[in-house]
Amino acid sequence: MRRLALLIALTAAAPAWAGGNETAFPVAPDGTVSFVMPSGNVGCLYIPAGGTATYATFTGQEELHCTRVEPTYTVVILDHAQGHPVPIASGEMPGLDAGPVLPYGRFWQQGAFTCLSAQSGLTCTNATGAGLRMARAGVTTW
Repeated sequence: MRRLALLIALTAAAPAWAGGNETAFPVAPDGTVSFVMPSGNVGCLYIPAGGTATYATFTGQEELHCTRVEPTYTVVILDHAQGHPVPIASGEMPGLDAGPVLPYGRFWQQGAFTCLSAQSGLTCTNATGAGLRMARAGVTTW
């Protein structure tokens, strides 16, 4: 039932994705891109294929690390093409980097990833359609 509701929500959001509501963010010298939601509670870090000088991606391909700070600190790592990511709950709470904001109703794309920002949360998918939804109300992966 949750998947059906998510598919309906994504379908309803499709016109925003197709309507020129894309937001681009600067790429850091190490190839990473970061952004946060307007609430400041959810944010993501894009890591290019091969990783960075200080982090090697698990498969050697690009990854998207999304973090929710409250009510529990949770991280989800979405690989470029692998299915069903698993949320990682952590006792550590380093917070989110101050980064550019992905406004509600806008989307971001980089490599295999697309993320849509909405007042109800952030939804991101990879090339195979696997993804995540993060909001204060909860974290869902598929």
